[in-house]
Amino acid sequence: MPVIVLLRHGVSTANTAGILAGRAPGVSLTDYGVTALRETLRMLPQRHFSRLLHSPLMRCVETAQIAAATVDVDSVDAAENLIELDYGEWTGRPLKELGSEELWKTVIDQASQARFPGGEAIAEASDRAVSCVRSVVSELRTEEQRAHEQPGQDDGEPTASRWAMLVSHGDIIKAIIADALAMPLDDFQRISVAPGSFTVIDFSGSRPVLTAMSITAAGLSEGSAPGGGGLR
Repeated sequence: MPVIVLLRHGVSTANTAGILAGRAPGVSLTDYGVTALRETLRMLPQRHFSRLLHSPLMRCVETAQIAAATVDVDSVDAAENLIELDYGEWTGRPLKELGSEELWKTVIDQASQARFPGGEAIAEASDRAVSCVRSVVSELRTEEQRAHEQPGQDDGEPTASRWAMLVSHGDIIKAIIADALAMPLDDFQRISVAPGSFTVIDFSGSRPVLTAMSITAAGLSEGSAPGGGGLR
C-alpha cells in the first residue's frame, strides 16, 4: 500500500526575507524553521519509511536530516528531480518586485505556458517531479509484491515499510499534488503548501487519494507566489 509524504523544507532565510530563492546557494533554515519543523514532524501519521528522498539544495538537506533523526528511515538519498524550479534571472529577486513583471500573470493564471527567463518551464519541473513520484510508487509496489511472495509472508505484513518521504519545495510539491488530483497545471496556484508542512497522498488504490495537505503544528500559511511565496 504505497503512501507518499511530501515534506516542504522548513522556514528558510529566503522565506523570511521575501525573496525568490530558487537554486541560489546558501539558503538555510532559520532557527524558528528548525523548531517549527520538529514540532510538525511529531504529527506525522507514520513513523517508519522505507526511503527518504530530498532535493539536493541546502534547506532541503537540513530538513531531511531533521526528519531522518525524528522518524525511522531505511535509506536517505538526494534526488535531482526534486530540486527547486530553476527561476533563471528571477533567482534571488524580491517577490514584491516580481509582481510587476509581465510574466507574472502567466505564472499565476497559465502556469503550463510559463518559462522563467534563462531558466526552466513550470511544465518541465512538474514532469520531472511527477516522474520521480511515480517511480517511487512503482518501486514500493514491487517491494510489497516481492515481500508477499516470500515463504512465510502473509497478507498481514505491516505496511509501514511501504511509505516514502519526499522533501522538496513549494512549487514542486504543488505540481505533484495537482497531478494526483488530476488538476490542470494551470490551476496549481490554487494550492497552498506552507514551509515545513507535510502532505500525504495514498497510492494504494486505482487512483491517488489526497488524505492530508499542508499540515503544520504552527498553522503557517503562505501566498501563491512562485516558489511558495512568503509567510503571511
